[in-house]
Amino acid sequence: MNRRRKILVVTGIVLSAAVLLPVIHHYQLRAATEAYLAELKAKGEPTELSQVLPPTVPQEANGKEVVRAAFALLVSDGDDYGYFTNLPPAMHMIAPGRAMVGWAQPDVRGFYTGYYTNNWENVKAAAETNRPGTELLKQAMDYPTIDFQPDYGGWPAMPLEHLTPLRHCARKLSLATMCNLHEGDAASATTNLCAILALVRGIHDERTILSQHTRKSVASTATAGTWELLQSTNVTDAELALLQRSWERIEFIKAAANSFLVERACMESTIRKMRASGADFDRFAGIFGLVGRSGSSASGNWLEDFKHVWGGTKLAGAKFMWRTSWSYSDELQALQGDQIIWESMRIIETNKYFNPAYTNMLNQLQILGITNDPNAWFLKRYNRYFRQFFSEDVVISSRAIEWTMAAEASRRIVITAIALKRYQLRHGNYPADLNTLVPEYLPTVPHDPVDGQPLHYRRNTDGTFTLYSVGRNGIDDGGDPLPGKAAKTSFFNWLNPDALDWVWPQPATPEEVQFYYEHPPK
Repeated sequence: MNRRRKILVVTGIVLSAAVLLPVIHHYQLRAATEAYLAELKAKGEPTELSQVLPPTVPQEANGKEVVRAAFALLVSDGDDYGYFTNLPPAMHMIAPGRAMVGWAQPDVRGFYTGYYTNNWENVKAAAETNRPGTELLKQAMDYPTIDFQPDYGGWPAMPLEHLTPLRHCARKLSLATMCNLHEGDAASATTNLCAILALVRGIHDERTILSQHTRKSVASTATAGTWELLQSTNVTDAELALLQRSWERIEFIKAAANSFLVERACMESTIRKMRASGADFDRFAGIFGLVGRSGSSASGNWLEDFKHVWGGTKLAGAKFMWRTSWSYSDELQALQGDQIIWESMRIIETNKYFNPAYTNMLNQLQILGITNDPNAWFLKRYNRYFRQFFSEDVVISSRAIEWTMAAEASRRIVITAIALKRYQLRHGNYPADLNTLVPEYLPTVPHDPVDGQPLHYRRNTDGTFTLYSVGRNGIDDGGDPLPGKAAKTSFFNWLNPDALDWVWPQPATPEEVQFYYEHPPK
């Protein structure tokens, strides 16, 4: 065989390999993904949307129309998230383990967008303007469900326009609560707090991660208001018992698990659509923000034009590769990561606490190559051109479990704090231990949702108490609310994930409040 023929043979082999190897790899990935899906289905795992949709709510049991009517009556403060208003902050942390009693202050101050002051007359006028809406919201307590009937089939672009107004409603009810407490009307404050919790309970079965995150946000508003109510000097046992029952009706763990199953089923449906249709790929990629703006490449600058063309070429190549090859490895890793989370959630739901299932979940995801670092998630999605288009979304689900753990810890601590206040109203002091609250104020001693041990409590010599969860690190640090040494933030938020323990705050003294105002946070 002459040299030319040898070169042609070698070239033919190389070209054949270049064609065949990707084809073989494609079918291997496809077969592995389909086999894993078949394995999940054989185990009875729900992967289709029809298997995990919530049940239909009877019209007479649905308070949606009442709440929608309230949306239209509430006056917008121009801030959808409530961070930049000059309204009285509730349970405002001014030092680790210490919060300011907002309703007891002579005026309203804050540092959200620089120092501001307001007076209670203006605050009460704002609350009065919103009274028609807040009064209507109280009717939501008469309904077991507030079902906005989202179109789960439209995921991920399904409209959830009601979530921001729900947060808005909670803020307005919180404002009314603070005015009630400032005026000494604990009964009305209690009713407003129960109305906030009715919103949390009402969308319990809305099965998206964003919906569940909104529930936790609204619940945190109720937590802050409850703390303020517990500082009242004229609240009654009957009012506290009513509020305690409202908190006891809130559930987070199962609701989070249900939303996770729907998100997984929606992901599977979306992958199939994107793989089958280039138009669907572009549509969904645009929704996820992974397709840049289109436009003319003729800018007059040859270097910029080249970058534009080269970027478009890489994007087109990535699109082709994802649809023909990468999508299978992406889907497989996403399914494996989702299954790790779902199995962890089942253990958590059974045990009613998160560790060690939560820690094991993070370790297993790390082995799978999925990190819980949100910055790494952002970079991978953009820099790898869709290689992990869906598998990196597992990070969102894993972080949602962390949020659920914090929300459940807050719920159990709040219920215990209410029971402690009820005991103190009757006996004049706090109990020596939590067992004393059973069964008159609590059916059982609440357990820490992090480690499953009883919530930590001690009566202090100054007449106060320390009540806490061990927090995200799972270690009992003796009720230390300070951020750990490796903390990335110095926030005083009592549910700060970097805090050593999640400690229910005690009211700050007038001297501590004055020091805070003289040395405001930077």
